[in-house]
Amino acid sequence: MNNTFDWNRFCKVVHKDLRNLWPSFGTTMLILVALPFALWLLLWVLGGSDIAMPADVRLMIIEYLAMFAALMAPSRLYRTWNLRGEGIYFAMLPASKLEKFVSALIYCLVVCPLAVYLGGLALDMVLTALPVGSWQSWIWQGSGGFPFTVDYSILADFGGGEEDQILRYYGSLWFVSILLGHIGSVLLFMFTSTLFKRHKVLQTFLWLYLIQFALTLILIPVFIALATHAADFAEWLSTLFLRYDEEWIAQRFLFCLIALSVLEIALFGWLSWRRLNRMPY
Repeated sequence: MNNTFDWNRFCKVVHKDLRNLWPSFGTTMLILVALPFALWLLLWVLGGSDIAMPADVRLMIIEYLAMFAALMAPSRLYRTWNLRGEGIYFAMLPASKLEKFVSALIYCLVVCPLAVYLGGLALDMVLTALPVGSWQSWIWQGSGGFPFTVDYSILADFGGGEEDQILRYYGSLWFVSILLGHIGSVLLFMFTSTLFKRHKVLQTFLWLYLIQFALTLILIPVFIALATHAADFAEWLSTLFLRYDEEWIAQRFLFCLIALSVLEIALFGWLSWRRLNRMPY
């Protein structure tokens, strides 16, 4: 139970988690993968082949399902790691806490979402190959760009220089911010899985809603003040855009998103590790 890292022992932990993947989370992942088929069947019943589902929308659905699988993974694969009595099995595994924690990160951040993502793509190609239904174009033929549905063309208006260079630069920053934000969200759900004993995903969403509601109540006076002084606020914005060009503002905005995501990853990663490291069994 120390914090050393041995490669052979770590591989055994990863293999053990792999054997536990299907019994704990396999059925749920299959349901997530099959949800687009339910949509395909519904559209086929309603309109046959007259309704065409855009490839970008289908890809976005698959991506969101993969993200949701990552959020659910900690509560399903490691349901008992914070339960007194049942969690003793996790604590007594012949591996260090660091090895078990890294293995959990791999399955929550990579294995589970990737399995749902690849399964969704495979099912989408099967549905597209059928002569009937609303899947009438291959998923890589969408305008958003395969394999991610992020349209960077709107960013081409910022700054000078060649359009392709601008798209690559801002597109890379935007993609990094999205990826880091997703990692931070998964670590948040991993942390809450060490707090709640039942209905861990549902309780996390409920608490996030309550926190958002409380913050909204706190910020209501700010919104009222902005509405009262709308003219002054608009003048300040115009001054900001006159003082700094759009490229400067876009860069700072994306850098702030990345910095906040890094802070979120550091915070919830540390809290998850601290909880597991001091879990009473």
